[in-house]
Amino acid sequence: MNKVGIDIVQINRIKLNEEFLKKILHKDELLLLDKKPTLESKKQFVAGRWACKEAIFKAVGKIEFSNINITYNEQGQPIILGHDEILISISHETDYAVAVAFAKK
Repeated sequence: MNKVGIDIVQINRIKLNEEFLKKILHKDELLLLDKKPTLESKKQFVAGRWACKEAIFKAVGKIEFSNINITYNEQGQPIILGHDEILISISHETDYAVAVAFAKK
């Protein structure tokens, strides 16, 4: 059975404390976060990842957020390394980040 999950995050509620970041971001995502030039771009990045991982959780069940590595394919689309059976999409607006996950089963 196919399953879908969706989540939305208000960007200004994101706190960039180290404990939270290590809990939800993969080590490679932490490296990407460090390259973001502004506080706002860092918050937007984290909000998108948080929304996406919540959507994945809603689609597939219990997951360890820091084990999920979201990156981009050659076309610039977000993908989960090692999990081709889960399709994802992330979008950002000024105040919100939203994501959807579709688990093919």
